Amino acid sequence: MVTMASLALTATSIAVAALLLYVLWDALGTRISQRVRRTRDLLSRAGVSASPEELLLSAVGGAAILWITIVMFVRPSLPMSALLLAAIPAAAVAGLYLWLNLRYQRRLMAFVQQLELALRLIGSGLRVGLGLRQALALSLEELPDPARYEFTRVIGQSNLGVSVYDALDELAVRMAGNDTLMMARVIRIQSQVGGDLAKVLEHLATTIRERRRMDRKKRAITAEGRSSAIVLCAIPLAIAAFIIATQVHIGHALVYTTVGRGALMAVAVLELLGIGTIRVILRKFA
Repeated sequence: MVTMASLALTATSIAVAALLLYVLWDALGTRISQRVRRTRDLLSRAGVSASPEELLLSAVGGAAILWITIVMFVRPSLPMSALLLAAIPAAAVAGLYLWLNLRYQRRLMAFVQQLELALRLIGSGLRVGLGLRQALALSLEELPDPARYEFTRVIGQSNLGVSVYDALDELAVRMAGNDTLMMARVIRIQSQVGGDLAKVLEHLATTIRERRRMDRKKRAITAEGRSSAIVLCAIPLAIAAFIIATQVHIGHALVYTTVGRGALMAVAVLELLGIGTIRVILRKFA
């Protein structure tokens, strides 16, 4: 009787899940398509040539290997294994998106630092009588990546029939920043109202240089606060590693008992909250 009840409950659960999946399939398909497009766009911005499917499979595969390793060597309880089975892939995917965002931010910072040189090269080409597209193509020889790659995409889009101004607008979307947006808008406005575009680009390059100087000064002023934040966040990890390495019985209790694992999870949550709070404070007052 118990077996029949269990089978009926299992069959009912599967049927309800299948019905919900059927009802929500269109909405889920739309959300998944949007997520794939956003991920592909993020990959393009970050300069990663892999597809979203390849990266997702790599993250899930790595999470599966990690989960199997933990189950084989640590041997957690069944509820903890089920929790880890859900938490590790989620953490892997979150870590993947975090890595992509960090890579994009570094690439964007490098592009902004090269934008001053690009504007001066384009202005020099305009002064000798070249058109905007020719000046862009000429500046590619002197620019390093990622600026060379991004302006090459602009030239490639113009070769396909897209207006140079529209291609620069798309560049401002990919390399989202005030400096890139100002460049695209200045060039479009000058094309409509006329004027000395080379001189305007020279002034814009000078403005970008001054902004970079102020950013370096700001980072120098806040360096002590950022260093203190790193030390404060590293202290609990260092203490935990020291205890596990020197106090074997305490380390065993932390790793192999339910109370110890709960304490480690609580410390991890508090550590993440502390890191987030410090980041918000530094971002607000930096």
